[in-house]
Amino acid sequence: MSESMTCICCPLGCRIHIEKKGEKTQITGHRCKKGEEYALQEIRDPRRILTTTVPIDNGMLCLLPVKSNKEIPKNLVKACVIELSKISVNAPIKCGDLVCKNILGTEVDIIASRDMEER
Repeated sequence: MSESMTCICCPLGCRIHIEKKGEKTQITGHRCKKGEEYALQEIRDPRRILTTTVPIDNGMLCLLPVKSNKEIPKNLVKACVIELSKISVNAPIKCGDLVCKNILGTEVDIIASRDMEER
Protein backbone atom coordinates (compact mmCIF):
# COMPACT_ATOMS: atom_id res chain seq x y z
CA MET A 1 0.00 0.00 0.00
CA SER A 2 1.27 3.46 -0.88
CA GLU A 3 -0.33 6.72 0.21
CA SER A 4 0.51 10.43 0.23
CA MET A 5 -0.89 13.22 2.38
CA THR A 6 -0.16 16.79 3.35
CA CYS A 7 0.77 17.23 6.99
CA ILE A 8 -1.37 19.80 8.84
CA CYS A 9 0.59 19.89 12.11
CA CYS A 10 2.65 23.00 11.35
CA PRO A 11 2.90 25.74 8.70
CA LEU A 12 5.45 23.78 6.63
CA GLY A 13 2.75 21.56 5.09
CA CYS A 14 5.12 18.71 4.28
CA ARG A 15 4.06 16.17 1.67
CA ILE A 16 4.28 12.86 3.53
CA HIS A 17 4.59 9.52 1.76
CA ILE A 18 3.60 6.28 3.45
CA GLU A 19 4.71 2.92 2.14
CA LYS A 20 3.32 -0.15 3.87
CA LYS A 21 4.75 -3.59 3.10
CA GLY A 22 3.25 -6.29 5.28
CA GLU A 23 3.79 -5.30 8.92
CA LYS A 24 6.43 -2.68 8.07
CA THR A 25 5.50 0.98 7.54
CA GLN A 26 7.93 3.51 6.10
CA ILE A 27 7.13 7.22 6.38
CA THR A 28 9.11 9.80 4.39
CA GLY A 29 8.82 13.47 3.46
CA HIS A 30 8.23 14.84 6.96
CA ARG A 31 10.62 17.45 8.31
CA CYS A 32 9.73 17.06 11.99
CA LYS A 33 8.62 14.43 14.49
CA LYS A 34 5.05 15.81 14.45
CA GLY A 35 4.73 14.87 10.78
CA GLU A 36 5.64 11.26 11.44
CA GLU A 37 3.19 11.11 14.39
CA TYR A 38 0.45 12.68 12.25
CA ALA A 39 0.95 10.14 9.45
CA LEU A 40 0.86 7.20 11.86
CA GLN A 41 -2.32 8.56 13.47
CA GLU A 42 -3.95 9.03 10.06
CA ILE A 43 -3.33 5.46 8.96
CA ARG A 44 -4.14 3.81 12.31
CA ASP A 45 -6.99 5.87 13.78
CA PRO A 46 -7.88 9.09 11.90
CA ARG A 47 -9.65 11.66 14.08
CA ARG A 48 -11.20 15.08 13.50
CA ILE A 49 -12.56 18.04 15.44
CA LEU A 50 -16.24 18.31 14.54
CA THR A 51 -17.65 21.74 13.73
CA THR A 52 -21.28 22.28 12.76
CA THR A 53 -24.40 24.17 13.81
CA VAL A 54 -27.52 23.34 15.78
CA PRO A 55 -30.86 25.17 15.85
CA ILE A 56 -31.31 27.62 18.72
CA ASP A 57 -34.68 28.79 20.01
CA ASN A 58 -35.19 32.47 20.94
CA GLY A 59 -31.69 33.39 19.75
CA MET A 60 -30.56 36.46 17.83
CA LEU A 61 -29.70 34.01 15.01
CA CYS A 62 -31.43 30.76 14.12
CA LEU A 63 -28.32 28.55 14.27
CA LEU A 64 -25.64 28.18 16.95
CA PRO A 65 -22.12 27.16 15.90
CA VAL A 66 -20.80 24.22 17.93
CA LYS A 67 -17.66 22.09 18.03
CA SER A 68 -16.33 18.99 19.71
CA ASN A 69 -14.13 19.54 22.75
CA LYS A 70 -11.67 16.97 21.39
CA GLU A 71 -11.19 14.87 18.29
CA ILE A 72 -13.66 12.15 17.35
CA PRO A 73 -13.00 9.11 15.16
CA LYS A 74 -13.29 10.20 11.52
CA ASN A 75 -15.70 7.37 10.71
CA LEU A 76 -18.19 8.78 13.28
CA VAL A 77 -18.28 12.37 12.00
CA LYS A 78 -21.36 11.86 9.82
CA ALA A 79 -23.24 9.94 12.53
CA CYS A 80 -22.46 12.71 15.04
CA VAL A 81 -23.80 15.38 12.67
CA ILE A 82 -26.97 13.34 12.21
CA GLU A 83 -27.32 13.02 15.99
CA LEU A 84 -26.84 16.77 16.44
CA SER A 85 -29.52 17.47 13.82
CA LYS A 86 -32.03 16.00 16.28
CA ILE A 87 -31.43 18.58 19.02
CA SER A 88 -31.93 22.29 19.56
CA VAL A 89 -30.85 24.58 22.39
CA ASN A 90 -32.39 27.63 24.04
CA ALA A 91 -30.89 31.11 24.17
CA PRO A 92 -29.14 32.67 25.95
CA ILE A 93 -26.03 30.52 25.73
CA LYS A 94 -22.36 31.27 26.34
CA CYS A 95 -19.32 30.13 24.40
CA GLY A 96 -18.13 26.87 25.94
CA ASP A 97 -21.54 25.83 27.30
CA LEU A 98 -22.32 22.14 26.96
CA VAL A 99 -24.68 21.34 24.07
CA CYS A 100 -24.40 17.52 23.97
CA LYS A 101 -22.54 15.36 26.48
CA ASN A 102 -20.70 12.20 25.42
CA ILE A 103 -22.00 12.17 21.85
CA LEU A 104 -22.58 8.62 20.61
CA GLY A 105 -20.65 7.23 23.59
CA THR A 106 -17.36 8.70 22.34
CA GLU A 107 -16.55 10.53 25.60
CA VAL A 108 -16.49 13.70 23.48
CA ASP A 109 -18.69 16.65 24.39
CA ILE A 110 -20.16 19.16 21.94
CA ILE A 111 -19.89 22.76 23.12
CA ALA A 112 -21.11 26.15 21.90
CA SER A 113 -18.44 28.04 19.99
CA ARG A 114 -19.98 31.50 20.44
CA ASP A 115 -22.27 33.44 22.74
CA MET A 116 -25.89 33.78 21.65
CA GLU A 117 -28.10 36.38 23.26
CA GLU A 118 -31.81 35.93 23.67
CA ARG A 119 -34.00 37.65 21.12
